[in-house]
Amino acid sequence: MAPPKPGERIYIEGTIYLHHGADDFQGGICTVKATRTQMQASGGEITLVEVEEDPGTWSRWEGYLEPKQEEWKRKYGGQKGRLKPDLRPEFNDGWPGDSE
Repeated sequence: MAPPKPGERIYIEGTIYLHHGADDFQGGICTVKATRTQMQASGGEITLVEVEEDPGTWSRWEGYLEPKQEEWKRKYGGQKGRLKPDLRPEFNDGWPGDSE
């Protein structure tokens, strides 16, 4: 499957963070905001994707997003992806032992 282009819709997996819940994301269908290519140390090129619903977060297309599209389509159906922050202090204090 070819990398998506801005304006196309793809599925993004939900994420829940134990120590920075403010970044939690409800998985679902999202609109591609931008793509960029990046060279790997091996000399290969990969595509990174940013979606409108989670600005500033870039995910690898090849090997991560692309092979999961059909699975996530079954899992999420028409559900829209969106930020779903958990702002409770106990889920936003960083990893135990981290210095601030």
